[in-house]
Amino acid sequence: MNTILIIEDDVDLAELIAERLRDEGFEISVVYSGKEGIKKIIEQKPDCITLDINLPDISGIEILKEIKGSINSNLPVIIVTSDDSIKSECEKYNPEGFFKKPIDFKQLKKIIKITVEKRQKK
Repeated sequence: MNTILIIEDDVDLAELIAERLRDEGFEISVVYSGKEGIKKIIEQKPDCITLDINLPDISGIEILKEIKGSINSNLPVIIVTSDDSIKSECEKYNPEGFFKKPIDFKQLKKIIKITVEKRQKK
């Protein structure tokens, strides 16, 4: 089963994303801070991540840099944020998607499915 890690400090939104993705058959892990997220990435090795940029402890940009730079450069990351001014900064690290809150869940599920399928073929 494919595992999606949700790194999101908004508990309600994180649970809503998790619920929608579980309905699609994904195994879901949710963490509410950047430090927890980095720890979970290393321990769990998820198939895809949804990453909020505005986290309480570490910027999502810093996490994105760390993922793409050292933890697992091939790990697909989908950005979910309320701050679309950061989009060009995120694009330097080649995320698989960029979603501005409020999220279009239909599109998010589609991008995650495509991303996970591509990863399985490699």
